[in-house]
Amino acid sequence: MSKKITKFICFLVTAVMLCSCSAKGGDDVEKGKNLAKSGEKTEAAAEGQASSGKLSWRKTEIQIPEGAAYINSLNYLADGAIRINSTDQDGQNAAVWDSRDNGGTWENADADMSLTSEYGYHYSAEGSLYIFDNERLAISAGDGTESQSIHAGEKEMLVDAAMAGNTLAVLAADQNNRLRLDIYDLDTMSCRTLENGELSQYLNSQSVGGIALDSSGEILYLKIEEIKGMNLARYDLKQDQLESLADQDIMNRLLNREEKNGLPNPREEVFLSFAVNDAEDRMVVCMMDLVSNQTKLYLCEKGTWEEERKTASEGGLRIYSLDLRGGTSVRQAAALFQEMHPELEVSYETGYTGEDGVTLSDAIRTLNTELMAGEGPDLLILDGLPADSYAEKGILEDLTDIVEPEKEKYFYNIISAYNGGGKIYKMPTAFSVPVLLGDGEILAAENMDQLMDVFEKKADAGIPFITPENFAGTAGSLFITSDILQETVDEGRLAKFYKDLEKLAAQSMTDGERQELEEYNRMTYWAENYPICSQPELELYYGEAQAGADKLSIYEDYIRILALRRDKGLTYQYLNREKGNYFIAESVLGINSAGKNPEAARQFLTYYLSGEAQRTDLFSSFSVIRSVMEGRDYDKYISESGESTGSISRKDTPDKMMYLNKIRPAELQELTAFFEGCSLPVRDDSVVLRKVMEQADACLFEGKDPESAAKEVCSEVNLYLSE
Repeated sequence: MSKKITKFICFLVTAVMLCSCSAKGGDDVEKGKNLAKSGEKTEAAAEGQASSGKLSWRKTEIQIPEGAAYINSLNYLADGAIRINSTDQDGQNAAVWDSRDNGGTWENADADMSLTSEYGYHYSAEGSLYIFDNERLAISAGDGTESQSIHAGEKEMLVDAAMAGNTLAVLAADQNNRLRLDIYDLDTMSCRTLENGELSQYLNSQSVGGIALDSSGEILYLKIEEIKGMNLARYDLKQDQLESLADQDIMNRLLNREEKNGLPNPREEVFLSFAVNDAEDRMVVCMMDLVSNQTKLYLCEKGTWEEERKTASEGGLRIYSLDLRGGTSVRQAAALFQEMHPELEVSYETGYTGEDGVTLSDAIRTLNTELMAGEGPDLLILDGLPADSYAEKGILEDLTDIVEPEKEKYFYNIISAYNGGGKIYKMPTAFSVPVLLGDGEILAAENMDQLMDVFEKKADAGIPFITPENFAGTAGSLFITSDILQETVDEGRLAKFYKDLEKLAAQSMTDGERQELEEYNRMTYWAENYPICSQPELELYYGEAQAGADKLSIYEDYIRILALRRDKGLTYQYLNREKGNYFIAESVLGINSAGKNPEAARQFLTYYLSGEAQRTDLFSSFSVIRSVMEGRDYDKYISESGESTGSISRKDTPDKMMYLNKIRPAELQELTAFFEGCSLPVRDDSVVLRKVMEQADACLFEGKDPESAAKEVCSEVNLYLSE
């Protein structure tokens, strides 16, 4: 792929990544539910249509012009024509094409292309040219000269833009990754920022990566990514009203993300851009095919189409995950397994979504009832579930004969430790390691009490022990690697834990910082999104903190730690290692011994453990299968010479850089030995974790008494744990 195309993709991906960093607060999520409901009204109304079918959307691929390997932009013109700007596979021979028959045929457009652009040419509904990158947008006067230009503010970037009628819409992001929509009047170039409360909250509670306008410039369309999929929303600029155009179910089907029985499409393509016609019954979407390295166009039409949906049969394979975050790689593998075995109906179920009034404990109780009755799914993703209890009660099948014969393929110490050194009932397929970062004195602390002693010695050092942004990740890691949770939660130890957190917080943040700390930097958010972790290396590198807790889960984590050690003399050690070296087991699989199709479950597990179904880019943690660790990205991170692999900084400190180098073979051996030293799994019951962290926030941000907080936790979760 040419440098020009690569640069454009990097620009696009940077914009999307920046948008996706927005936090998801509780009120914002509720707004998202309301928007989704507005889309449901259309579907509900359509239920009363004639029996010939349900009102829905249908997608057909459009044949793009010959030589148009990469499409930089697309939009609808005011006369209904579709306009695209394309280049060839090498990023050369830029051309503008129009189609007046919905992509059936294309003709070269007599379009202005006189401005210089590395990122493609964009057009208004009237055919006026504008170009932009993340720093600047320029509009042609029509004779090839630039008539107007807009520049991103200091420490800001332009994410996307659309122009129609008398309106220019610009999606921008500030240094804190907060998004806003600026609307310009093209006659006066006066600008107003959309301040609709629902829109603003929604922008910064989701990942918004694209906008478009109708030909009048009065209707703005937004592409909104969520955990479960994508929405297309419409915003009436005159009526100041936000509603859904196409909900998640529709978009998942249109974008090759349709889930059949809970399984994703294993051949998913990457969404790049879109356009909507004025009648809102057609839209064109541009997708990147990662296999052919070319873009594709699809025409999506709204109408009455018959839908065929399969349902899981009695002889199918049922796979269960407690929540949506668990088992991303397992879901992908299940979709591939379904392709290999079309005669077998594979379904993927999620017990907790957070959207239907069902609590985590409700979901687990429902599952337990099924399992104890000899029913339930065939294959369980045990993350967040009471896996030890399932093994003790005989619910899980013995997997030793699957794993043991090829034990050298795995980090077998992880598997064995997770099963208490005995038979294998629970198969962790990925893992990460919580680590403590700091100087030699900090790393000598083998438990929380010793760490607090070191903290008190360093309390007057003039810099925070832990920065406010990394406080939640550090506090959460300290809890999961403690012995507070055993068969039940120890109330006295939990109260002491809360008191220690208060001491750390008092030194790590001012009262003002504490009150202004965003929800996504607090403990409740950390627990709800566990096993996420903070990344405190930059703060330690810049001398802005004394200690931190990270989660070694991908090569990039280790590369940052090596830079910290090389340049600053700070390094890493197992966290709370007094009783063993903790690790976090993830994507843990177990087979229900009373499932209806245990043989299919064993076939799937064997297939999954072969490594063929696993892709390194689907893992947020290291794979327990050694060969996957050394997969296709191996050369990207490992080299004999340890040459430079770039640098990182923050938007608010562009003058400060952490310089990164590839991992040398000796350093890789060190990392492997570190993993082989792991001997103790953390306890990660989701119900307990969320309640403990919820009360930690109550202590730190609401002034709740630690003893009262600990008592409240124990009165609720110990009853749950005893069931």
